[in-house]
Amino acid sequence: MKEIKILEEENSILVDDKYDVSDIEFFPEAKKFKVDSSLKDDVFYNYSTYEYKIYPDPIEVSVRLLEKSSEPPKEFSVKDGVVLESEMKKDNSFLFKDHLESLSKQVKWNKLELSRAYEVVLFILSKHPEIISPEEYRRYLRHTEQRIKAGLDKVDEKLKKEKDSGLHINNNECKSIWYSEEIPEKEYKEKAEYVEKNFYTPLFDEKLSEEYSGISREEFYSSFEIIKHIDYLLNKKEIPQVRESNEKISKTKGIIISLLLTLFISWVVSWFVDINPFLIFVLVQVIAFLQGFIGGWIGHWLGK
Repeated sequence: MKEIKILEEENSILVDDKYDVSDIEFFPEAKKFKVDSSLKDDVFYNYSTYEYKIYPDPIEVSVRLLEKSSEPPKEFSVKDGVVLESEMKKDNSFLFKDHLESLSKQVKWNKLELSRAYEVVLFILSKHPEIISPEEYRRYLRHTEQRIKAGLDKVDEKLKKEKDSGLHINNNECKSIWYSEEIPEKEYKEKAEYVEKNFYTPLFDEKLSEEYSGISREEFYSSFEIIKHIDYLLNKKEIPQVRESNEKISKTKGIIISLLLTLFISWVVSWFVDINPFLIFVLVQVIAFLQGFIGGWIGHWLGK
């Protein structure tokens, strides 16, 4: 399970995964972000720069690769959004075709799926209130969380209906649907095909099934991490609002207590001075107002 540390002031995210570490730096004004990553305990580094676009309805983030390099030694595979195929072949005669195809796809605009990089998608959306308002952002977080939870409930319901199958949700680092008991190696292929045909395809393929759960296969795999991260973001955003509300309440209480105390003192003073206590109260408030006004004016004048 990856650990995510959000550095708001630096517009960056640190991601510590099981096998690698990534430092993702965002540039909201340019709508770009850079990813510096490396395998743990390795001296080989990868650097990537992406450009992104935000779509408000439905809310989506699309990205394309602008630059990609690695070191040591320093070698570029993409520059200015163009795959440097000829240079790569010179430097690496064992260049795989799949790698070239992957880069060729990445330099084009592609939807950044939540399951692929939920921390990136959600951070980008939070940094553009001119496109996605704070209220819309929170609504999106809440809706996404509920959609995934509802999807998990549908998966669970289907497994309960098919309880004789011996299948259950395996809650490891990556959720999966598999058998409770160990499967003999000779039966593994047949069992895997059964799970794929009768559970994965109907539950996670929107186009092929009426039993679609409302979430993708990848969202199911990463559901625990996504929900956990969304909960963190929702709670994080709510804390300042609660404090602000409490501060307003405390300030109001202070004013009321001050007025009541002044009224009480005016009443006590009226015992010794033959003046209406309400008149004393008004005079005290007027003096306090004039004191604050004159003091503020003098302070402003001295500060010039």
